[in-house]
Amino acid sequence: MKKIILFTSSVLIVVGLTFWKATPHLNPPPKKPQQSPLAFPNAVIPNLMGVKNKNTARLTTPQAPNSTEEVRVFRSYLENSYIQLPSITSLRLNRDGDFHHVSPSVLQTSEVFGEISDRLKTSPNLIKEALRFYRACALNEQLVTSIRAVCTRNLKDWSKIARIDISKIEIPESIEKIADVIPSRN
Repeated sequence: MKKIILFTSSVLIVVGLTFWKATPHLNPPPKKPQQSPLAFPNAVIPNLMGVKNKNTARLTTPQAPNSTEEVRVFRSYLENSYIQLPSITSLRLNRDGDFHHVSPSVLQTSEVFGEISDRLKTSPNLIKEALRFYRACALNEQLVTSIRAVCTRNLKDWSKIARIDISKIEIPESIEKIADVIPSRN
């Protein structure tokens, strides 16, 4: 009788451990940090692939001596912000069963978008850098759909202001439809 109980309990332990290891929500894969495509000039988005100026007239202010430093600092801010954008996977893992409220990471993203918008209003020479950010965000399938839609809306709005043609950027139709519902800044 002891042998049967010992055998049954050992089988249950093995089955339980196997199930526990195989369940993804109990043992998530190691999280890879999201890398910014903005950090590497020859990587994902060099020189706004497929984007050309509609008009050669410059809308930006004349280059001030410290404007290259300003662009470098802004690019660094965009790279750090891009890495912090909430992915679908991170939201699923960090929800703890609460799907009825907006995640704090999504709320923080709205602050980032506001900061970018404020900087673009005061320094129009930063628009191309922001368009690279918005393009990368809109095309990243790992990001939350609502964030991608806001990036698409901002990409459209700021490219219109800067008179830059973005028609060759192939944003998914589902994201475009959501972005079209978001009010334009014009």
